[in-house]
Amino acid sequence: MSEPIDQQALDLPNEVLLHVFRFFPLKALIIGRTVSQDWKQLIPLADISPIRRTLLDFYLKLVSSPIFPQTRPWVLANLQPFDRQAYIDDLMHQHPYVPEAFRVWILEWPAKAVIGCVWPGLPNLYSRDRCVDGVHRIEGTNWLAPVPPTVCAIPFQNGTPEAEFIPALFVFHHRQATVWLMLDERDTLRDKVYTFFEGGNELWDEDGSTEWNDIDADWIGWQRRTWNNIEAAARERAQKNEPILQLETMPPDVAFVEYFYFSKAFRRHRLQAHPWQQRDDPEVQEALQFDENSVRVIGELIMVPYLPTA
Repeated sequence: MSEPIDQQALDLPNEVLLHVFRFFPLKALIIGRTVSQDWKQLIPLADISPIRRTLLDFYLKLVSSPIFPQTRPWVLANLQPFDRQAYIDDLMHQHPYVPEAFRVWILEWPAKAVIGCVWPGLPNLYSRDRCVDGVHRIEGTNWLAPVPPTVCAIPFQNGTPEAEFIPALFVFHHRQATVWLMLDERDTLRDKVYTFFEGGNELWDEDGSTEWNDIDADWIGWQRRTWNNIEAAARERAQKNEPILQLETMPPDVAFVEYFYFSKAFRRHRLQAHPWQQRDDPEVQEALQFDENSVRVIGELIMVPYLPTA
């Protein structure tokens, strides 16, 4: 689609174009809308897959927002290429199911349009304090970045006879929250994204562990909510007359300082669960408790006054 469009393609009958548009990947659909006014009007009428259509609509919403250009400089300055297909292959080598919306997003989403500092091609750094504003930079750590990715085993229904590990992908670590994409295939968990506002790596049931959890139906739903939060942060800063951080004056990332007790088994700058491929190891199995009266051993709780990010 980067080559000039042949005039013969522009002159194709509408019914032929509508058929062709069905097979366009997301980037081709985005570019196709700029080819001509006819194509711009026809593409929404094509029988595009529901996921590509939803991603296209979301992309168009993003780029039409006056906030969007202000979120680009750090992303554009830090983007690194990665093998998108290999990323998906690595996930599927560890677990055979990857949510389709996430798969298409990894393979087809324009890298220059990623939001929330979450993308395999962005740094795996902990950003906080003066380095973040909730708009240009988001507080937390991008855990899609380690390549190849690691499918995690998180305890599900712990404290019951049905306790088991379920596969999940660790997405982001906010200051006091963790975000997980479910890779389990059962209908009650499939494709969902859980945000545990108390942090941690356990899912008590399909409805979440406490009232402090957010549950998004799928990856695109979580992306939409992330963007809504960014827009809300931008409005709040405007009301307070606080500028959005500029790349040229943005403070450098600093080492993380931990102020509260935390399990030394999963310190903040590390993956927050055991790898899925180690779930049958005896030491890992100790994380599962089949009796609500059992005392869970999660590792010695220690005060960590300073944790380097390296």
